[in-house]
Amino acid sequence: MKALLITLPKEIDWDEYQKELDAVKDWKNEMNFKVSSFPTQVDVGGKCYLCYRGNIIGWMTITSIGEKSFSCGTTGKPWSGKFVSRSGPFHRITPVPCKGFQGFRYIDDDNLK
Repeated sequence: MKALLITLPKEIDWDEYQKELDAVKDWKNEMNFKVSSFPTQVDVGGKCYLCYRGNIIGWMTITSIGEKSFSCGTTGKPWSGKFVSRSGPFHRITPVPCKGFQGFRYIDDDNLK
């Protein structure tokens, strides 16, 4: 099955990112990832994997794909454009080596556990 893969910049401190993950784990909020174009091979309800510091480390559920305008709950910075949103618990997997990249990629998640 196809899934989305995004990269978290290596400068991001995991403890700070964990706070954002904690804020969305109950499905009441969403995390947004800005994209230049909408993904066409995945849908709402699919998986979005995260590459962090050279490894795919887990996934979250895609909750929306669309245009939005909002202020960041952490920084207060205004954002608008095309976004893939995720929510719910972060599902850790056994790390899989992966070089970081910009944007998104499609992956076959049949072998990621």
